[in-house]
Amino acid sequence: MLTARTDDDPYVEAALALRGTVYVCRVCGAPVTFKPGRTRAAHFAHRPDAACAFGAAMSPAHLAAQQQIAAALRERGLSVELEAPLAVAGEARRIDVLTWPADRPAARIAIEVQASDLTAEAIATRTASYAAIGVAPLWLRLLDFGDFPAIQTLPCRGTVWIERYRARAWERWAHDHLGGRLWFMDAGASLVWQGFFVAAHRHRDRALATGDAGEPPTRGADWTQAAQWVDLELDGPFDLAALRLRRGAAKGPDDRERRFAWFTPPDDDGAEPPFDPPVRVVFRREKHGESRHLQARVDGDWVAATTEGARSDWRTRRGEIRPVLRPFARS
Repeated sequence: MLTARTDDDPYVEAALALRGTVYVCRVCGAPVTFKPGRTRAAHFAHRPDAACAFGAAMSPAHLAAQQQIAAALRERGLSVELEAPLAVAGEARRIDVLTWPADRPAARIAIEVQASDLTAEAIATRTASYAAIGVAPLWLRLLDFGDFPAIQTLPCRGTVWIERYRARAWERWAHDHLGGRLWFMDAGASLVWQGFFVAAHRHRDRALATGDAGEPPTRGADWTQAAQWVDLELDGPFDLAALRLRRGAAKGPDDRERRFAWFTPPDDDGAEPPFDPPVRVVFRREKHGESRHLQARVDGDWVAATTEGARSDWRTRRGEIRPVLRPFARS
């Protein structure tokens, strides 16, 4: 854990802790060990026989992400509390990063760094319980982007394209019920991305279909949606210190309105949720089956979206946007 207390100070962050000082858990009051962090982020640890849930072990990547988020928010002038203990719906909970404007202490936002699995029911319950006490949650998926086996880009948007991403149940719920996008943090590069899910499909090829005059032939197929994965567009990377935080509400597919928070990129137009999807899939009827086409929204028009391999530095530099050839119908 990243915080503890002393007899004189109820809140001490491990990054500012001193050797030789007696620290205890902020919740149970049991002594904790200060670990200054030679190979991982500085932190406190309960003794092996402790049963306090507040001291549940976090991965080095999780601890580092919390500290990086806190530092970026403070750089923007926001107040921050790490591992804020809150009693929510009768349950003691530890919020990874609780933040609020110094002049508006009631406008609290809980940034939850989620690396482990979580059920859709659990995230729905937590989102509702936070909102009930005036806290807007922002769920942030922590992921090592180096684990992606093959990376492509959409040159018409300068974004990253991941096919057949196996989104977890809580990721799908957060994306669909909290505005139509999900924020990701690259544990390897310490940068963040906004992600949009696009329906993935599997196909069974049919015979080669002859194209119209002047057009090459296309292969028709029978397409079905693949429930076990999605296609993922990642827009970024963004430096945490360059992002703004906003609070609001949106209705999900179940028509229930939920309050939540989100990051706003520097070049964002300030759109309110639900956020319009920037990529879509369309099908065209062929002589034999259908053909599947990927389209992207560019300057208000839907254009054909081709993919290509990503540059070696895609994790730290945004791709260049290339001119598009022709728009589809304006929507």
